[in-house]
Amino acid sequence: MVSYILSIIATVLGLLEPFGKNMRIILLFNFTGNFLVGVNYFLTQSLSGAGICAVACVQVIINYFFDSKNKKVPKWLIGVYALAFLMVNLGTFSVWYDIFALLAPMLFVLCVAQSDAKYYRIFYASNAIVWIFYDIFAKSYGNLLTHVILFLATSAAMMVRDRKQNTEK
Repeated sequence: MVSYILSIIATVLGLLEPFGKNMRIILLFNFTGNFLVGVNYFLTQSLSGAGICAVACVQVIINYFFDSKNKKVPKWLIGVYALAFLMVNLGTFSVWYDIFALLAPMLFVLCVAQSDAKYYRIFYASNAIVWIFYDIFAKSYGNLLTHVILFLATSAAMMVRDRKQNTEK
């Protein structure tokens, strides 16, 4: 029951996230959503997903500080993020579908390294698709619902925000 409540909260935050106008707002929603989804994975014994979400929270906090100072995330730090995700995934890898929990954070690294919300949304939608596969095989149905809704919301945000930006140019 608790996992479904966390999924509902994460879903609501995730619905708001892709419509954020700037990266700081997007990153705040992303941190909270990752935290709740990670707790949900932990509750459903999906330790690869939980570990990945914990590292994602740290990455988002670091990126938030860079963005608040209007600085780009250094390329070397993006490499550190990828290495941290790889180490966590290899340490928790236990079933074949954990490969999705390895691929998703690599997309996430690219996602939150963006300074343009348009490109953030593209990587975010791709990330959601990979998590959908993980959720299906891990039988993490609360998170599956969250990721499906987040994918649909991000797709809608891409059509609304990014198409609008293209027509304004």
